[in-house]
Amino acid sequence: MEQRLGKRDRLQGDALKILFLDHLKKTGNVSEAARAAGIDRKTAYNWRRGDEIFSDHWKQALEEATDLLEAEARRRALEGYEEPLLYGGRLICDSDGKPVTRKRYSDGLLRMLLRAHRPASFRDVRVNVDECEVELSLTEGDEAL
Repeated sequence: MEQRLGKRDRLQGDALKILFLDHLKKTGNVSEAARAAGIDRKTAYNWRRGDEIFSDHWKQALEEATDLLEAEARRRALEGYEEPLLYGGRLICDSDGKPVTRKRYSDGLLRMLLRAHRPASFRDVRVNVDECEVELSLTEGDEAL
């Protein structure tokens, strides 16, 4: 005996899609979003394949997740982050028992962001030294070199 899905069941399916997409926006991870929605990954991929609107929302969710990653990379590169200090593999604490930290910045993330947003200025340039002619000349004051 075949059961037809009622309107209530369809709403549950739509609610699951919304829950999946909400978690996909936050994590950018299909497996994690599927677990949060209580569905199998294959179900999500079937929805994407069979529903053009859902597929568009999926793409948008991944774009938003990537925007979050970029914002965090920018924050770490420009504002820095607190890193606990260790000595001999042990956490250093102050007199109140709170961990001592230092502010760290990520030069690697900063370079990555610059290459992404200003590739003409900050891309990696490879130069073949064998094909270059370099002429050096010393000027007054350079004799210490």
